[in-house]
Amino acid sequence: MANENPSFNLIDEPWISCMDTEGKAHLLSIRQIFEGSPRVLSIIGDSPTQDYSVLRVLLAIFWRAHAHDLHTSLDNRKAKQAFHWDDWFTELRDELVSENRDDVVLGYLEDYWDRFDLVGVEMPFMQVSNLQAMNGESKPIATIIPDSADDLFTMRTASGRESLDYAEAARWLIHAQAFDYSGIKTGAVGDSRVKGGKGYPIGTGWSGMTGGTIVLSEHSLLETLLLNTVLACVLSTQAGADVLQDKPVWEREPDTSAERAKPEPIGPSDLATWQSRRIRLEFHGDRATAVIISNGDKIPDAGKNVMDDPMTPYRYSPNQSKKDLDAYYPMPYERNRTMWRSLDALIVTSLDGGFTGKHKAPIRPMTLDNLATLASDGYLDDQALDVRIVSMEYGPQSSVYGTIVSSNLGLALSVLKDTESGLAIRTAVRASAKNTGDAVKELGIFSGQLNQAVGGEYNFDASLADGVYAELEPRFSRWLASLEPESIDNQCREWENIVRSTITSAAIELIRGFGPNAYSGREIKQEGSDKGRLVSVGSLQFSLLRKLDKALPLTKKSRPRKQKQEQSSEVSES
Repeated sequence: MANENPSFNLIDEPWISCMDTEGKAHLLSIRQIFEGSPRVLSIIGDSPTQDYSVLRVLLAIFWRAHAHDLHTSLDNRKAKQAFHWDDWFTELRDELVSENRDDVVLGYLEDYWDRFDLVGVEMPFMQVSNLQAMNGESKPIATIIPDSADDLFTMRTASGRESLDYAEAARWLIHAQAFDYSGIKTGAVGDSRVKGGKGYPIGTGWSGMTGGTIVLSEHSLLETLLLNTVLACVLSTQAGADVLQDKPVWEREPDTSAERAKPEPIGPSDLATWQSRRIRLEFHGDRATAVIISNGDKIPDAGKNVMDDPMTPYRYSPNQSKKDLDAYYPMPYERNRTMWRSLDALIVTSLDGGFTGKHKAPIRPMTLDNLATLASDGYLDDQALDVRIVSMEYGPQSSVYGTIVSSNLGLALSVLKDTESGLAIRTAVRASAKNTGDAVKELGIFSGQLNQAVGGEYNFDASLADGVYAELEPRFSRWLASLEPESIDNQCREWENIVRSTITSAAIELIRGFGPNAYSGREIKQEGSDKGRLVSVGSLQFSLLRKLDKALPLTKKSRPRKQKQEQSSEVSES
């Protein structure tokens, strides 16, 4: 006989796909994560964006548990004055690493246990129990799975797109609230915004607007949670709102089909569990087979000055700024040339050079700021951070899922410090990144000019440039992780030599591919003149080396004239 009152409580039931410190895969409950057995290292679910979404739920639990605990323990002025964030952070870090258990969180989970039932009748987790479509229809459960993940997911499960088990449904439900695309949604009964039976676009989920930035622990998932915690997550500050009002979805009254009255993000936990959609999963037995997805709470002003998420960088918008109010928006990471286009957003401070009134510096994630300050004050060693960045690229008008952006990089804490030495390192790093870009650009030009030499048209070779960026990216990441203040000059010189070697090797391969006609060359008429100039391998190769001297000035200084001549001869003879 079927269970008339089914239950799947996420606190008790296994649903989180994890890997332990020995590399073994597990499916665990929330309680097991915080009890610490097995010792979990990371979340490894069905996609990077899903992993990020699930991590953010665990973070909200972690933040709120410790916020309530601190509120109780700091119940008088003397206790508050005696509290020091850096001491609290380092003591809790030592405890989590050594014991791999968090009793504060385990106690908190008991208080909100009834709000985590995925199939609860009255308060299903992150859903509206009585949600109904105006047309009376629901959609296939695959609707909540992005196409890019869906293809892989279908190959991994016999049932494919037709149904999901409880654990799978929970993970994709959380992902939908965080990353669902914009576009027309099902019109829900009771939602006054519905017109003609449709819910018109209100934007993507909050995480879909951001550049997810995770600092990963080498010891445990519990330490990862702490490394991504800043003061405002657990304690009220003068600049922020009352932390007790920063409620995740399970601390609030259950949502209805309507938008909350004037929803304004209050803090990190609110944003980590922001209900951008109203959802109800439909089950057949123990399988989710259908879903209703309608509009939920809209992020005001497309995220303008919603600054409480500690895990994303923010970009300055001169067009939306006013004389007395700067405008900042969460900054997603880009798919192409991810590392190079993300660098400033990860490392710069407002005091770094190269920015103007109309082009102000981005604001790096608060988590990185926090760790840099702890390191500057001597509470953290000058280690290399293992940072993962995650974003979702969408299609036109953000109305369809696009490509998931995910990349790992090493980042030395010495680069992030808001000190004189930190500024010097950042200046050198940014110069190295700019010089790399200038050099790669010259290779793209060189390829287009070679095409001219054999009778073709000139076009900048963007594909080649992207390929070289991709080849250099992991090496640049390792270089970033290794930087030290006392050897930064030599390290920058070593990096520019790596770039030069990579580009000259790519140039040799290009020349070989164009064949002998490129050596004889071709006369190209110059614009505005009857005279032409001979374009051949020899002339172009010499020009490339000269331009690389300019783009990579540290290699020019370190490379003797004889070596330059030998390199020129080597490329020409290839």
